[in-house]
Amino acid sequence: MTDTVLITILSPILLTVGGILTWFLKSRKESLLLIEERSREKRMNTYKEILDPFIVLITPTASKNEKEKATNTISSSNYKKAAFDLITFGSDETVRCYNSMMQYVFNGQNNDTVELLRLFTDLILNIRKDLYSKKTKLKRSEVLEFTLTDIEKYRKSIDK
Repeated sequence: MTDTVLITILSPILLTVGGILTWFLKSRKESLLLIEERSREKRMNTYKEILDPFIVLITPTASKNEKEKATNTISSSNYKKAAFDLITFGSDETVRCYNSMMQYVFNGQNNDTVELLRLFTDLILNIRKDLYSKKTKLKRSEVLEFTLTDIEKYRKSIDK
């Protein structure tokens, strides 16, 4: 009889504790997912701002005026703020790729278009890994294939 009374008393208590624990864990998981989604949105917007001027620069049909404007954008304070956001919110590898590409540009070595494309595609691939697919199988040249009409001419040197 005492076992029955004990079970009668403990059952609602255990159910309540289990319900509260389940609610707490579910709430915590939803909160973490929301934080991750906001972080991903912030990174996506930052990456877009960082990539926009370079997209103009590698577009063969962009006018000289558009390319000059893109170059000026890279040295603007708004772009530097976006770069600071990248340093703050981006993955380590994405930051390293961005820094390598910018050092290449800053040091005036950007005469070698293939090397600049290689650095640019490394940045794009790391952005993909950071936002979506950690195990991307794309090669550097595949990232640029949609924009370069003569990709076959450069594929081997871009992919090495």
